[in-house]
Amino acid sequence: MDSNKEAKQKIKKGLFNPDNKLALIPNWLSFSRVIGSYAIPIMIYAGAPAPILFSVIGFIGMSDFLDGKIARFLKVESEEGAIIDAVSDKFFSINLILGILPKAPIFILNGLLESQISYINGKAYSEGKKPHSSFLGKIKIWPLSIGLGLGYLAIALKNQGITIVDPNTIILASNIFSAATIPLEIINIKEYSDARNKPINEMPKQESKQNEQTTEKEKEKSKEKTKTTTLSLDKDKKIPLIVYEQPKEKEEVQKGKQKRLK
Repeated sequence: MDSNKEAKQKIKKGLFNPDNKLALIPNWLSFSRVIGSYAIPIMIYAGAPAPILFSVIGFIGMSDFLDGKIARFLKVESEEGAIIDAVSDKFFSINLILGILPKAPIFILNGLLESQISYINGKAYSEGKKPHSSFLGKIKIWPLSIGLGLGYLAIALKNQGITIVDPNTIILASNIFSAATIPLEIINIKEYSDARNKPINEMPKQESKQNEQTTEKEKEKSKEKTKTTTLSLDKDKKIPLIVYEQPKEKEEVQKGKQKRLK
């Protein structure tokens, strides 16, 4: 199956038909960033009322902090949710960068670097690997988000004629945060490139330990559910007869039926 089609199917499953319906909460919370990436620039340039605008921005900003915590709290973490989260982050940053370019052209560098990160992770996924956000990847999103937020704030204040703070000063601060993000993005690209070049068998230690523990638990469960004993039909010939014992639950049900019949 083509990797892009597989990713789209997993996103569709996570948003509309997850294995656990509770996963819809964190998954749609993540996907709200995709919706917000289109809605926020339109609202700002259209001169939407400040209370509505900042409420939307606040909600979208908190979604990145809450989606993972809610998924862990509800115990509904999944591969589909991880893909939706990663895709939503990229849509959010790239679309907001495109929207602010007329007022702050420096963000084009951030856009190109973020696109490169998306390309590397997409290629890794197509090669059967599962790219995960690195620590630096999570850190760099903050100065980038602050820079974009300040830039859009300057546009909103200017459109609504609010002159408490000079919009040009805010734009300058926005550009500084944009420039500070660039070296972090370059380092992040190297991290993802190195991770992509590693063989598929090279798995992080924590992940391999978790897989080993899961395998051992599954073996123990299978042993508990079905036990086998070997008997002999004939002592001299020693013909083996394998008797499969029923799970405890079935034994209790049968005992209950026997008592009723008595």
